[in-house]
Amino acid sequence: MEDKVFLEEPVSIEELKKELKDELPSAVIKAINKHNDIINSINAFEENLDALTPFQIAKLEHYYNKAEREAWKIAGYYKSQYQYYFGKASTERGKFYIHERETNKCTVNDSNYRSKIQEGINQEISGIYEGYYVTWKGIAHSYNGMQLTYKDMIKAIKKEDE
Repeated sequence: MEDKVFLEEPVSIEELKKELKDELPSAVIKAINKHNDIINSINAFEENLDALTPFQIAKLEHYYNKAEREAWKIAGYYKSQYQYYFGKASTERGKFYIHERETNKCTVNDSNYRSKIQEGINQEISGIYEGYYVTWKGIAHSYNGMQLTYKDMIKAIKKEDE
């Protein structure tokens, strides 16, 4: 029975742009493009996984290390955006509350409920970024796991040669 090859999926920058509220910075686009190039290299090697030499397996480990670094860069961006919008939610709520009380002479309850709407808008955006942060953090961790897997494969090859 032949093993089925599972390939990593490159990231579509255009798909990300549809989801996010801000433009992706050039550094993040560069990191995603580098990540995609590394993933394509990994996929090319893993198509012939059973025939790889120990050196090629070590090279795969190296590629996963590079992919992990790019994934952490991307995760860092999403974490910063998540924290920015989460903080902005509280700030905007407070400003909106004061505005409603002082300018529009709203009651405490009315000002409070109206300000929660403003807070919720920013928390929705924060939630999108939090989801991407958690995803990229998980991707980075999985790449670390693959590095360990390849180390184990090299050890197994050495055992077979004994």
